[in-house]
Amino acid sequence: MEARLDSDPEFAAAMAATHDRYRRDRDQLIPEGVEHKPTGGVAGSSAGVKCLHAHYADHVAGNDNPVGTLVAPWVEPLDCVTPCVVDGEKNPQWVEPR
Repeated sequence: MEARLDSDPEFAAAMAATHDRYRRDRDQLIPEGVEHKPTGGVAGSSAGVKCLHAHYADHVAGNDNPVGTLVAPWVEPLDCVTPCVVDGEKNPQWVEPR
């Protein structure tokens, strides 16, 4: 992904916009007066690509994330037959897929 950022200006611009959008969305959720605020965009990165799972999660959440879009076909379809979270809590029926 880093090589693509270096060689594809359109991809690099899309990633810069993704980091900016992620940072804005996250910062709006942080209450006033918080002393130590997170920095960077997706996965805390201010530029470049790290943590493909974070980009994928951003994509699955419905956001425009070019790295997440590229990662999706590598991991989908997910093979979870039981949801891991129900009503915001860990589902006791869930087991790690093998």
